[in-house]
Amino acid sequence: MKIGKIERNEYPIGLIVDLHDYCNARCKMCPYDSLKDKIHHGFMDLSLYTKIIDDFSCLMRDYNFQGVLTYCNMGEPFILDNLEFFTKYAEERGIWVYLNTNANLMTPEKVNKLIDAGFKGAFNISFHAATPEVYKDIMGLEIEKTKRNIEYLIQRYPKERISFNILNYHWPRGEEEKLRYLLSSWGFETYVNFPISRGGLVPLRRRYVKRLAGCGPDRVLYQMVVCHNGEVLLCCNDMGRREIVGNLREKTIHEVWNGDKFRLYLEQIYLGKPSHPYMICHSCDESVSFWSLRRIIKSIIPLRVIKRIRGKRETRWGIGRRIQ
Repeated sequence: MKIGKIERNEYPIGLIVDLHDYCNARCKMCPYDSLKDKIHHGFMDLSLYTKIIDDFSCLMRDYNFQGVLTYCNMGEPFILDNLEFFTKYAEERGIWVYLNTNANLMTPEKVNKLIDAGFKGAFNISFHAATPEVYKDIMGLEIEKTKRNIEYLIQRYPKERISFNILNYHWPRGEEEKLRYLLSSWGFETYVNFPISRGGLVPLRRRYVKRLAGCGPDRVLYQMVVCHNGEVLLCCNDMGRREIVGNLREKTIHEVWNGDKFRLYLEQIYLGKPSHPYMICHSCDESVSFWSLRRIIKSIIPLRVIKRIRGKRETRWGIGRRIQ
């Protein structure tokens, strides 16, 4: 698909699939708590999951690429007692799987079941503080249980397939040093980021981009987000499910990815076509404004250089892609 000067593959490189949309944490930088009573919750039907995985596997074969799959966008995967079934089904079809988790429910028993089922993917652990009080305040969980689970995983699984997602949410003085010390004791380096507003869903900052001229990380060019009911979202930041581009119950991944509805959104994002004023991209931290310095600089960079940058970004997406 061609959007102006942008060439988009006819397939997504990665899928973010909500096996369900429940979470045990209450992270302050996540809109889950404010949305949980406003959206429909549920668990993905097994038949829908196998349809999606089989479809993705066929695309990998037809277009000769390594696909990446992660759970979940909205929920905590270890709420499931049979997570190993889902990972095994995908891995047997050649898909690289990595798990986004807060690790609080990642018990030794569940880790053992994953390993016994042949899991070879990666773990990306959200861990947003080091002291019990700050951790509890930010994530709504008890840190000691989480630490025990992480320490067990480290004993049983290769460290190069474990990473940490760390966000500084109004930390008190000294918290970062304590976190770095803790992760160092486990044998990991610490990379600290700052939270974003998830398209304006988290009240961190107010931003409105009147005239769109692109997506900073270009996720819409290589990533597909699927809800438990098969609905496909424009982006992982749209946890409120405002921008729905199709449904995998009714269509294939290829049909939705290359469909007219998705194309229209891409033209609105990258070509500046008229869009609804409440479209989530207008409030997103990662949107590129037509009047921004970033857009102006990008307009004078040779297209071959931009393609190379986008290609590297796509290749790096997913923990698994970085460590294969």
